[in-house]
Amino acid sequence: MPNLYVVTNDGQIFNFSISKDKVRIGRSNDNDLILADNAVSRYHTEIQKRKNDYILADLGSYNGTRLNGKSIQKVFLKHGDKIQIGSSKLTFLINGNSLDQAEDSVVLTVERDSAVDRQIVRSSPLERHGQSQELLVSSEDKNEEKRGKSDFALKKERFNSQEYLAELARNNKVLFVLYEISRHLNQIHDFNELLRKIMDLIFMVIDADYGFLVLAGGPDGDNLIPVVVKHKAEHGKSKREIKASRTLIDKVINGKVALLTSNAMTDARLDGAKSVMIQQIKSAICVPLWREDKIIGVIQLDSVRIDNQFNQDDLELLKAIGSQAAMVIEQSALNERIREEERMRNRLQRFHSPQVIEMILKGGEETIDDIMESKELIATILFADIVGFTRLSETMPPREINIILNRYFSSMTDIVFSNGGTLDKYIGDGLMAVFGAPMEKEDDAERAVRTGLEIRRELTAMMKTTSADRRFDIRVGLNTGRVVAGNIGSPKRMEYTVIGDPVNVASRLESIAKPNQIIIGEETFGLVKNKFKIQEIGTRKVKGKSSGIMAYEVLG
Repeated sequence: MPNLYVVTNDGQIFNFSISKDKVRIGRSNDNDLILADNAVSRYHTEIQKRKNDYILADLGSYNGTRLNGKSIQKVFLKHGDKIQIGSSKLTFLINGNSLDQAEDSVVLTVERDSAVDRQIVRSSPLERHGQSQELLVSSEDKNEEKRGKSDFALKKERFNSQEYLAELARNNKVLFVLYEISRHLNQIHDFNELLRKIMDLIFMVIDADYGFLVLAGGPDGDNLIPVVVKHKAEHGKSKREIKASRTLIDKVINGKVALLTSNAMTDARLDGAKSVMIQQIKSAICVPLWREDKIIGVIQLDSVRIDNQFNQDDLELLKAIGSQAAMVIEQSALNERIREEERMRNRLQRFHSPQVIEMILKGGEETIDDIMESKELIATILFADIVGFTRLSETMPPREINIILNRYFSSMTDIVFSNGGTLDKYIGDGLMAVFGAPMEKEDDAERAVRTGLEIRRELTAMMKTTSADRRFDIRVGLNTGRVVAGNIGSPKRMEYTVIGDPVNVASRLESIAKPNQIIIGEETFGLVKNKFKIQEIGTRKVKGKSSGIMAYEVLG
C-alpha cells in the first residue's frame, strides 16, 4: 500500500497510508489528510487511484500544488515524488515504507529494557557546552591533588595538559562544523538536504561507521521518523539498512539525557537491545536535539570497530553540534515558512491591496477559513472603461497601445489598492474592482466612490502631459449589492471574482455614463449620499433589465 511521508509546516512528521481510491487533502476537518496551514485551501488537493496508478489533482486551490518544484494541475505520481502543499512537504512512496528503499534506511526496533543504572550525561537546552553537566557515575575527585598550588601554576599546568589540548581540538572541531552549518543554511533551501549536510559534517569530525538523525513528529512527539541515514563509505556498500533501538532513543528523549557507551555489546544498560547485537555495535553515542525546552529528535552515531570506541570527548563534541544543529533546523523551518508566505504574498498582491493582504496573512482562524471560499456578501463593484479606445487602436501601433494601457492601469490599480479595494480583472481597456470582498467593511461603498473620483483626477493630470492625438476619457460605473465571491473556474484555471446581478448593473451603469462621468446605483447612493456631492440622473433603461434603474452622478 502506498503512503505519504509528511512533514508539516509546524514540524510534525508522520506517515499517512493511502488506503482509499480517493484521498482528499486540505485544511478543512472533513479531509482525509488535514494540514493546519494558512497557505492550504479548505479543499486543496486529491490523490486518485486509477487501476495500478495514482494521480495527483489540484482542486483549484488558491496557492496551487507543486510537484518536484513545479506547479501542477493533474499528473501521474511516481515513487519518491516530492509534493508541496502550502508550507507542508509530502513524499509519495509507492512501496509503503517511510523511507525510500533506494536510499539508506533505519528500522526502529523495541526491545526489553534493563533496570541496571545507566552511565549517561544530563542534557539541557539551558546549559552551555562543557558546563553544568553531571556524569551519573562515580569518578575520582581530582581536586585533592590541586590543593595548595598557586593560580599561576594551575593555569600553566592546565595550558600544557593533554586535557586542555584535547579540549582545544574539540572546540576547533565544533567551530568548524558550526561555521559550515551556518554557511550552508543560507545556501541550501531544501530541509532534508540541509540535514544530510549536517550529518556529513559530523562524520568529518567524529569517526563513526553508521549514524542517523531522527525527528520526533506527531501531536505528542511520539512518532519517530528517521530523516537522514549516513554510512561510512567502506561500510555502506554491503549494508543499506540499520536496525536501531527504539528503546534507546526513547530513553534519550523521555529522560532528556545524552548516552555514551564505549562497549555496546557488553553494556548492561543495553541488555535486551537485539538491534545492537545484530549490528555488532561496539560503541554508540545518542544525543538529543533541543528546541527551547522540548526535544525534537536525536542524533545517533555507531561504531562497529573494536579499535574505534567513542569517548567522553566525542560525546561532548556531538552534544555541542547537536544543540546548534537543532537551532539550525528550527531556523531552516522558519526560513521555509517565510519563503512560502512570500510566495503567497506575491500571488495575493496581484489582486489585493496591502491592507487586505496583511489581513489574510495575519488574520485569525475564522478569517483564514473563510477568506477565499465562495460565500455571499455585500460588495460595491466599480467598472472603469476607456472611451473611444477603438479609435486609438486604429491610429496607433500595437506597441504604443500597450505602453499607454500599462501606464494607465498601473496608476489606476495603485489607486484601487490605496483605498483597500480588490482588483478583480482587466477587461480589454477597462478594469473591474471590488470593495467588500474578500472581507466586508462598513465603508466599502464610500471607498469605492472615492476611488472613482481619484481615478478621474489622476486621468486628468495624466492627459495634461499626453499629446492631443493620444488623449482619452473614461467612464466609471458603481453599484452595491449582494454577490457571491470566491474562487470560480475549473481545476485548470481558477480566479477570485464576484458574480451576481449587482455586478451586471455596475457594468451597465458604466456603459451609459458620458465621458469622465461617474454614475452610481441606488444602493450605493443610499450608503454615500451624505458624504459626496451627488445629483440624481433619473431612471435609465439598460441592457438586460426589463425595467429601468435609478442612476445618480457623483460630482465630487
